Amino acid sequence: MAVNPGHPHYTHRGPPALGPFNKTKTHDDPERWVCIYPAYMNSKKSLKDGRRIPKDKAVDTPTYQEIKMVLDDAKVDYILERKFYSRERSKELPYVGRFRVHLKDKEGEFIREDFQSRDSILLYVAEKIPQLKSRTNPKGPAENAPQAQTGAVPKKKKGKK
Repeated sequence: MAVNPGHPHYTHRGPPALGPFNKTKTHDDPERWVCIYPAYMNSKKSLKDGRRIPKDKAVDTPTYQEIKMVLDDAKVDYILERKFYSRERSKELPYVGRFRVHLKDKEGEFIREDFQSRDSILLYVAEKIPQLKSRTNPKGPAENAPQAQTGAVPKKKKGKK
């Protein structure tokens, strides 16, 4: 008997648990998919800290949400895991996220011609992140918005004399 969400006995089932790497697994199995962390494309990181692409092509602190948007737009199969990169010092939410990206089919042939390696995916994602709306039009305080200027003089606080 199935239990609906909202029921006290309902348990959410996430993605299937991935087992350890095994040579008998095919390239279709998620254990054989390519792993990508946001740190691989972070321009603020050195090669020693985990950056995998040239600094001039890297992005300023990419987040897992931005990488997810780019991979969704590219229609690439992936699994997002709640894992941290081992060399990442900060354990805060923007730095979370390991993507397992599906590159090859069962026979070992590439699924898409434009993604022939991990580096090709990294370079593609790093190229597309600056073009996202969240990067081009940030939702910060509006700098160009007219601010109400009043000529009122602030009152002085009264204190002990």
